[in-house]
Amino acid sequence: MRVLWASDEPISPAEVRESLAVALAYTSVATVLNRLCDKGLVERQPAGRKFVYEATSTEADLTGQRIHTLLEAADDRAAVLAGFLRNLSPDDAEVLRSLLEESN
Repeated sequence: MRVLWASDEPISPAEVRESLAVALAYTSVATVLNRLCDKGLVERQPAGRKFVYEATSTEADLTGQRIHTLLEAADDRAAVLAGFLRNLSPDDAEVLRSLLEESN
């Protein structure tokens, strides 16, 4: 996902493979991209005789969705949020405070 997020345009499995820090087979990269498509995290488009891929959301949006999913599963949302706040750095707490004020 990070490779797709870093790209300004849709990219091929070969381009994804070249950007990875580990050596993976082309077929492995293509399989993972297809599974991400099945999950709706990535879109595939034809480009000549190959396919190119791009993320369907930003990293920030996907992380926000994950946090929301965790909150939805919690029995005590207030306790989860309180625990989250306790673990924030002072800088992050200030950013959150500013965002909350902006949303009102």
